[in-house]
Amino acid sequence: MEETLRTGWLAVDFFTQSYRISGHVDVRQKSLADILNDSTTGFVRLEDAYVSPLDRPGEIVATYPAPHLVKANLTFAVVPHQEDALSRKQAYGRYLGTFLQQIFLTVPGFEIVGYLRLSARVDLRRVLTTEPNEFIAVLDGRVQASLRPDVTFTGGGILVNRRHIGVFCVVKEE
Repeated sequence: MEETLRTGWLAVDFFTQSYRISGHVDVRQKSLADILNDSTTGFVRLEDAYVSPLDRPGEIVATYPAPHLVKANLTFAVVPHQEDALSRKQAYGRYLGTFLQQIFLTVPGFEIVGYLRLSARVDLRRVLTTEPNEFIAVLDGRVQASLRPDVTFTGGGILVNRRHIGVFCVVKEE
């Protein structure tokens, strides 16, 4: 997060159902979570972005200096640090989520495992039905392509578009 605060730009990998779009988002005014959950705009503006197909994530098929991404079409976004996936009020202590719940979920083409940071033990079905935010922060996440298990992405945080979630499971503690 130090690099993010110092420069005001955050490196992010965004995923749609077919592509990975990597670029930088201006987070000087709002955190990425706040940008994605801002209902007054349907777009995210990037800088210095490149596009890769999901079946060949190491291959760059295009580069663009300032594309706009449609938030509704984003499946999830991977960021380097946990703090980068939280809203400003969560990252700066006004929200004290002390309970971590391990989860497993699926989105088109991917499986995601990680942790939800909650203020208390709650019925996680409510997270999907009453949560006002479109993007849910999964901490210490790992994403694996369902058809190509060798393709994985990890990050301190993954912001998942809850409208794209197919299966949502709580991992029981042993």
